[in-house]
Amino acid sequence: MALSLTDQFVSAAELTGYVREAAADEVRNRFTLSTFLPDTNVDDIDFRATTGGDGLSGVAKFRSYDAESPISGRTGVTALTGELPPISEKRRLSEYDRLKMRNAPEAIRNAVLKDGVELAKNIHARAEVARGQLLQTGKVTIAENGLTLEADFGRKAAHTQTAATLWNAGGNVIEDLLAWRDVYSATNGGGPGTILVSRQALAAVIRNQTVAEAVYGTSPGTRLVTLDSLNSLLASHGLPVFEVYEAKVRDAAGAAKDILDPTRLLFLPEAGEKIGETLWGLTAEAQDADYGIDSTEAPGVVVGSYSDKDPVALWTKASALLLPVAPNTNLTLSAKVL
Repeated sequence: MALSLTDQFVSAAELTGYVREAAADEVRNRFTLSTFLPDTNVDDIDFRATTGGDGLSGVAKFRSYDAESPISGRTGVTALTGELPPISEKRRLSEYDRLKMRNAPEAIRNAVLKDGVELAKNIHARAEVARGQLLQTGKVTIAENGLTLEADFGRKAAHTQTAATLWNAGGNVIEDLLAWRDVYSATNGGGPGTILVSRQALAAVIRNQTVAEAVYGTSPGTRLVTLDSLNSLLASHGLPVFEVYEAKVRDAAGAAKDILDPTRLLFLPEAGEKIGETLWGLTAEAQDADYGIDSTEAPGVVVGSYSDKDPVALWTKASALLLPVAPNTNLTLSAKVL
């Protein structure tokens, strides 16, 4: 297969600009883990991160006049470096499809634009899956299409927990949350600002006997806890309210798959407080003069249209270099509750 970049229906620069703008709204509204690992474009193919340590500040010491300054050490800090992995996907407009649209060049152009947007969304979906893995496990592990990569950002073992009794089996929800808050606070000097849960976990909490007793007293009967009552209960213990995350992607078999493990919850800082970044690097395509992409716009997803002569076909390809990195991974805590 010998593909040649073509601008017969749309140039790579125009296609890339269109795709980035069209995909932006869905990325912001659906893939919300970027709140904690926001997108950052870098004019590079490598990543560098300093991991380890915690969120607590050391205490400086006073000294007498004319005395030498005390020396301060670094606590458990490790430098992590590597290459941003490439990701790409292409889609074919077949010989037959081209023939059907032979008198409608605008229809071919629209098909290319539509394919470009969907391919870019697929790349952004993979970025969200990687973010979810990083937030839940403290590392990103990739083993697909010949690529093997593990970027471990050194989260403390105590920040991966399991409820002594799972919540859908009668576990004590509030006691667990307070215990995990103490672990989180001991590392970071304060409790979480966000608790992400699945719809299934929230349903288990609403039906949990210990929660019902905390809201209604020792004889709640079969009454379910309302969301307002649950939020009031959490607030009374100095805990943030639950936020439901239920974004899904389509797996290779076409089935819906949760981005976050629905059996676990996540302690995170307040929305807007960065745990790290999602780095988008510089692809080889973006540096190709035929793509015509300005150097200031080069990092990120790039999309081009390609022609094939035998058999005749038109391809749309989206490419990127990306990896979420989290120097502050101890700002996350994951707990199995179902």
